[in-house]
Amino acid sequence: MAKQPSRDDPSKPKQHGYEYKKQFYQSSEVAADYDEHRFRTPKRQRRNARKWAAIQKALASTNGVKTIVDLPCGTGRFTGHLARAGYQVVGSDISIEMMQQAAKLPAVQHANIAGYVRADAEALPFAAKSVDAIMSIRFLFHVDPETRRRMLREFGRVSRRWVIADYRHKYSIRYGVWRLSRALGLTKRPFERVSVKSMKAEFEDAGLRVLEIIPVRRGLSDKWVVLAESGHSDPESLKLRLKDTHYADVEVTDKLGEGKRSVVYRARWRGREVSVKVYKPAAIARHACKHKVPLAEFEHRRNKAFFEAPGMARFVAEPLGFIVEPGFQMSLQECLDGEVYYFAKRDRAPFISPRFIDDLAELVRLSHEARLYDIDLHAMNVMVDRQTGGPKLFDFNQIPFTERPQNPLVGLALKLGLLGKGSRDLRKLARFDNFDRVERKLLKFYEARDGAG
Repeated sequence: MAKQPSRDDPSKPKQHGYEYKKQFYQSSEVAADYDEHRFRTPKRQRRNARKWAAIQKALASTNGVKTIVDLPCGTGRFTGHLARAGYQVVGSDISIEMMQQAAKLPAVQHANIAGYVRADAEALPFAAKSVDAIMSIRFLFHVDPETRRRMLREFGRVSRRWVIADYRHKYSIRYGVWRLSRALGLTKRPFERVSVKSMKAEFEDAGLRVLEIIPVRRGLSDKWVVLAESGHSDPESLKLRLKDTHYADVEVTDKLGEGKRSVVYRARWRGREVSVKVYKPAAIARHACKHKVPLAEFEHRRNKAFFEAPGMARFVAEPLGFIVEPGFQMSLQECLDGEVYYFAKRDRAPFISPRFIDDLAELVRLSHEARLYDIDLHAMNVMVDRQTGGPKLFDFNQIPFTERPQNPLVGLALKLGLLGKGSRDLRKLARFDNFDRVERKLLKFYEARDGAG
């Protein structure tokens, strides 16, 4: 009969902290004892069977997966399962000693195992988009949130689409007991667990979108298996995503910038330079709560309405198309040669026309004649065209307040005719050169970003 795991076992870490554990597992003695400590008792075997069942559920929700990197593979407890399930598998771990154990265990032998590669999860030795999926089990909860984000970014870089990982969450009796013990001073032991919100934030910050959260044992286990897919936050991912669409001939060249709602790329398409805007999952979800038309389609329609209004084409980036698919939304428009007004004005750019504000007023007049309102006149949302020095609009994702008033009193005032539909645009035009609001927002953005980093 297998012995019960003990704190005195050679493979049981004696300290907390990722750096310690990173070195701890690179030991022949630890690797030799690892299976005995974790997998040999009936209770541990049942636990592993439940984890494998959750992984299988995650894999069942994917498509097109043939190749998988199992990282860290340890002594191969899931590497063999994946191979027997028909996947081509590469085992990967920072510990050569662990992989040596895996290579000689009978349960891990299979023709579908392509081999083993030593790797540090923060800098994987695999080429971009070289495998269909990366699976990381019993690992990410050993590291701090920022290190997890770096690792998740690497997973997204290497995987063509899918990432499967397990997390320890706080919705369990075990976490409640720890909180109580901590409050009573009975323990000082760290016991980090994540919420749904914080877990999703980590994936989104790494350019990944969470598709499914699978409890290992609902109500009794504090572990999830999480299925995520690439959020198309790099040119290589985007090229793969466009492969089977009407825009397969779009040649993405580089990343232009990133905002709260989207990531924008420069590309070549049918002989012209274009910009490709890929919307972030959080922005798509927020918009869906407010409007029935998907975000990419909504912005394209609004862009087109402005562009086709009499006299407005010279002030608007030409709309070219959009994609709305499950988990992915994108719009395509003319790539503008210019700089947003705030930075151009701050840096005293010589190409700003002396008539810029007059042209902006003309833009507002023409828009109102076409019954287009709430233009989102903002120093960070209006471009200065390098050729003409005049204004160019390129951002159209704001739902007009005339269509969806946030304040019921504003809605009533609009209905009664007490408030003009163009009043907000006129107010924004009057204070367009006042950068106080812009700089407060920028300060908050940079503080949040630096605090997260």
